[in-house]
Amino acid sequence: MSMLLRFLGSLRSPLAVYCAVFALAASAFAQKKSADSATSPSSTSSDSDNSEGFAIESEMLTYTAMDSEGAALACNLGRNVGAADANCNAQAITGPPVGVVVVAGGSSALSEFQLWRTDISTMDMLTLRADHYCPQASTRAATTLGGELLSMFPESQAASFAMSLLSATAEASPLEGNILDRTLVDDVAGHLKALGLDVVIPDNYMPYSLTAIDENHSPFLTKYVALIKARGCLAPSAKDDGGAAAGAQPAAAPAGDADAQEAADKKAISDAIDAYLKSLTEPDVFDQPKPQTTGTQPVAQAPVISHLNAVLRADGLAQELDAASPDARSGANGIWYVLSLKALESGGTLLKSGNAIKGTKTSYSGGAVGTYAFFRLNGNVACSGVFFNYEPPTLTAKIPSLLTGTQPAAEGKLVGGCH
Repeated sequence: MSMLLRFLGSLRSPLAVYCAVFALAASAFAQKKSADSATSPSSTSSDSDNSEGFAIESEMLTYTAMDSEGAALACNLGRNVGAADANCNAQAITGPPVGVVVVAGGSSALSEFQLWRTDISTMDMLTLRADHYCPQASTRAATTLGGELLSMFPESQAASFAMSLLSATAEASPLEGNILDRTLVDDVAGHLKALGLDVVIPDNYMPYSLTAIDENHSPFLTKYVALIKARGCLAPSAKDDGGAAAGAQPAAAPAGDADAQEAADKKAISDAIDAYLKSLTEPDVFDQPKPQTTGTQPVAQAPVISHLNAVLRADGLAQELDAASPDARSGANGIWYVLSLKALESGGTLLKSGNAIKGTKTSYSGGAVGTYAFFRLNGNVACSGVFFNYEPPTLTAKIPSLLTGTQPAAEGKLVGGCH
């Protein structure tokens, strides 16, 4: 080293000194790299192969990109329904209020609501058939809903019905996608709420789930009570049984084909109502049995949410949407839409760059892609498309300013959308 300094001193040239220092640094860097290679000659640098790694910095950029695209989506939908102006500022809606039911792809809330609709239609049809045999000018006694249900329920099923209301049932719901589905739903719902829209997320919390059931506003129980009353009109009378009281005169001859046809019709309607009522108290089970080893007995499947629990959950959503309103286009609570969201892909990269003089700088990037469909309640698509965003490589030191908002984030992009 002393000889090198004496040599450099004799040159008296700044350029020569710089070149010598650069050469020494390069030599030291090469020796270090050679030593690292000698330690693990067959290993691959993590800088070039980090496909299965995880970095919280990249994850933060990924969700930053998702939030930006969520804001862009909410702005687009808000303009479509009149809740946002051209600059995406919230504005008062002219006309009935607008609400949005936000669900993830494959939501169980939609299938439960379809089951609820089917049950409402079934009860209406059965009640209409049974009402043919009910007195038209009947009076209704002032009783509680619970007493009326149990008193009019077929005696053979009253106990099982009461037990089903009081017993706990196991609920198994399959998870769709990954956690980004729920994160995306929550994020977009927050942006929609900021525009003044009514928002419901049934996958997170079904409306009225923790409140007592109000029979006066429950569409399901209203139809149910009407069905039970109609079922009471089908009870066989002494004439239908063909019997007589003790000591009475022998029964008259059969009334004829008309009476026989009426009795058969009553029995058919009664059997249909009883079968439907029984289906409410039976829990559903998985269709496919679990795989079993040879020679072992099949294991009983755990029951999923019962039919009755499913329709009562959907009944809360129906009350929120005011689905029992005679106006099929919108309920008294306003006009409602359904927004279906699905997170498709997300990820980022780790980038290290630099040299022996300036050192190494670490940057992270992140992006996300999702798809959506915006429906009216009648099924017509108001708009749909794909949204995406990408945060370019950002130095580690600058990520906090991006998260706090002092540095603007990349704007979310929409393909398709509402026009």
